[in-house]
Amino acid sequence: MVVSISCKCRHSQRLFLPRLAIAALAFSLLQGAMAQTTYSTATEQLQRLQDPNVIISSSNGTTIVYSPLTGDEIPQGLATDGSGSGFSLCAILWIVFSFTLGIPLMLAGFRGWRLTTGVALGVSITLASWSVFVNTLDNVGISDIILTVLVLGLFALGFLFGLLEVGRMAGVLQLGIQGGLAVGIRIVLLRSRLLVPDATAFFVNWLLIGFCGLACAILVVWKQRVGLLLGSASVGTFLCSLGTDLVVNQQSGMSRGLRYLIDRNRYHVVDTTSNGYFPPTSTLVIIALSIALTPAFAFAQHKLFKGHFCPVHHDDIESLHASKEFPVDEESKHKLFGDDTPPDTPLSTTPISTASHLRPLDDLRAQAANPQKAPTSTADSHGTS
Repeated sequence: MVVSISCKCRHSQRLFLPRLAIAALAFSLLQGAMAQTTYSTATEQLQRLQDPNVIISSSNGTTIVYSPLTGDEIPQGLATDGSGSGFSLCAILWIVFSFTLGIPLMLAGFRGWRLTTGVALGVSITLASWSVFVNTLDNVGISDIILTVLVLGLFALGFLFGLLEVGRMAGVLQLGIQGGLAVGIRIVLLRSRLLVPDATAFFVNWLLIGFCGLACAILVVWKQRVGLLLGSASVGTFLCSLGTDLVVNQQSGMSRGLRYLIDRNRYHVVDTTSNGYFPPTSTLVIIALSIALTPAFAFAQHKLFKGHFCPVHHDDIESLHASKEFPVDEESKHKLFGDDTPPDTPLSTTPISTASHLRPLDDLRAQAANPQKAPTSTADSHGTS
């Protein structure tokens, strides 16, 4: 009896794992089927967008967008973003732009000083202006080449401002912020239809991106060297990954993800939502590698460049800790005070005797004891001595 019971137990244990695996597989297939049913058509995706600026009506296979305020139809157009198509002129310009800025930042951004602050301000203005254009253009829009030239022209203005002394501190802070945003955006783009695909919770994606930007901004203020190292490496790897993906996947990878994330234009509702963001596997690999390599390139710059990011200023964040991290040597002190004395010798080598300091006191005592005698000057007393 005991033997039979033990045999049954062993037999049941052998069957347990296969049954568990089959149940898990069935559950996964059920979830996939439910997701496919939920997002089966573009119209249903549009309904889930729940944009308060539009009312969507679908009949006879045609999707029409209305304004809830006026009731008028909102004409829909292509969501042009200036990236062009394939390897057009606009696409080549963005590829060159990404690699030209990304490689120096990734490898030696901490050594760039004003070039780095100029790039940081330029990239900030580029991102802001591109977002404004994409979200404010009507259904007609403008050509890709005009949009590209406008955005790159604004980048040039921001870059020139960052080269000046007045833009130095703004560039330092923006480098940290942009580094954090670059990490947050890539994390959000690691999944089809963004990290949080539900349209009702779309804002969570931007909460994560904003948190990353704020954290890196605080890091720049708290530990400027660490913040700038990570900021330079993060922006550099982001731009290099964008350029690489434009070469490999053209406008169907990161470019499409950025447009899907940022473009909330009511004239682009149908195009943006129906096409969605479904990155190929190569895009996900490129993004994941760029995130993983960011701390590696930051550490490499830390080892290569030991000095300050820029010359120390009294109003610089980093100068608050400059005396502790990089003490000034004796030779620099002598040059600072204009003294030609060798650094190994003390500042004053002329011996001063104690008696010479006490001599005027002795003269006063002698004069008090003998008021008839004329007082002698200190110079005479030194001369007679």
